[in-house]
Amino acid sequence: MAENQIVTIPVRLDEKTFRRFAHFDMLRLRRRWVRPLVFALILCAFAAVALATHLPQSGMIAAVLLVVGLGLPVVYIGMFLSQVNMQAERWKLGKGRAVYTVKLSGEGFQVISDRKQENTGIIPWEKAAHAFRRKDCIYLYATPVKAFLLPSGQADMPDETVWTVIEDGIGVRKCNSSGGKGK
Repeated sequence: MAENQIVTIPVRLDEKTFRRFAHFDMLRLRRRWVRPLVFALILCAFAAVALATHLPQSGMIAAVLLVVGLGLPVVYIGMFLSQVNMQAERWKLGKGRAVYTVKLSGEGFQVISDRKQENTGIIPWEKAAHAFRRKDCIYLYATPVKAFLLPSGQADMPDETVWTVIEDGIGVRKCNSSGGKGK
C-alpha cells in the first residue's frame, strides 16, 4: 500500500456479525466463562462433601448447593445472551445497518459514526490494542475494551489488503488471524 493511500470501509453491521463478535469478545477473548465454571465446581464439591457425611439433611443441603451451583452460571450465560439480543434490537441491526466508516491509512485509523455527527480523529497505530481476523470479520481493538468490526467484503480494497494494512500498522505480534480466510 502506498504511504498516502487510504482504505475506506463503510461498515454495515448485521445481527449475525454482532452476535459472533459478542461471543468472541466475552467468551473467548475475555474468558468470562471461567468464574461461573469455578463457582459451579466449588459448589458441586461442597455438595459432594455434604453427601459424603451421611448426616441427616445432607441430601437436602447437597441438592440446594447443586441447584445454586449449576443454576447461577446458567442464569449468567442466559443474561449475557439476552443482553446481546436486546442490544442488537435496540440498534436495529436486523438484516444490516450502516453504523460507521473506518478509514485506514499509514498513520492510523479514523472512525466516523453514521449515527452521530462525530468522528474519533485519527487513532495512531501504535496506540491500537490488537486485531483479530475471524472467518467473516476483522475485530480492530482501539483499546483493550473498544473494538470496531470490519466485516469482509465491505472495504474498497480486497480483504487481504485490509488485513495487510492492519498488520503493517499495529504490528504482526498484535494481530491474530485464526479463523481468517485461507488460514
